[in-house]
Amino acid sequence: MKALVRAFRLTAPLLAALLVSAPFLSGPVAAAEVAKALNWDNLVPEGPPLTHPFEHLSMDHKVELEMLYNIRRMTEKGVINEVSQSYEDGIELTDKLTRDGLDVEALLADYAWLDREVAKRNAAVVEDLDGKLVRIPGYALPLEFTDTAVKELLLVPYVGACIHVPPPPANQTVFVELNQSYKAKNLYEPVWITGRMKVKATNKSLSYVDGSAGVDAAYTLEGVRIEPYEQ
Repeated sequence: MKALVRAFRLTAPLLAALLVSAPFLSGPVAAAEVAKALNWDNLVPEGPPLTHPFEHLSMDHKVELEMLYNIRRMTEKGVINEVSQSYEDGIELTDKLTRDGLDVEALLADYAWLDREVAKRNAAVVEDLDGKLVRIPGYALPLEFTDTAVKELLLVPYVGACIHVPPPPANQTVFVELNQSYKAKNLYEPVWITGRMKVKATNKSLSYVDGSAGVDAAYTLEGVRIEPYEQ
């Protein structure tokens, strides 16, 4: 069940490399402060493992339950009405799962809890990072170009995030404001960025061939240095 698996993936793999100590920065902070090296797991608060309430279900039942949950949600929002084929599909799924001996309403309540819990965890931030000078690797997704010079970008943990695949959780997306333009070579260029981290949520619009969409970032980084990624 691909969509459910995606929901549980609160963090995404980046580059399989050990972080190294960051160099001193030039300028006023050089004598007093060293950038703290971060990886993407450091942006997610520690907490108990997420309980999976559907381990006892078969894969078919998990898929059917997810479909039914989404149909119910779209019906509540008015996207689906009683004359829609999807509404009829929901009735058939409810009947089938009931015939298979499942407590459909209890399972849907569990799914609603899981949906809320995943959303809460995906938005949770590490408050201690606020105001810290940090150095973090990632893939640069430019937001604004002047020729090839970039001043604003999203830093994401894997290639294709936000465009080719669903966006990462908000706490796995960093909005970066560079104090100097960076000459971008291509999309999703692997980089190290050093700067001042702010626990500050933003929503940035990304343009696609067929439209645009907003991407949530839980962190903002005031970038003072950007370097090509090297292990």
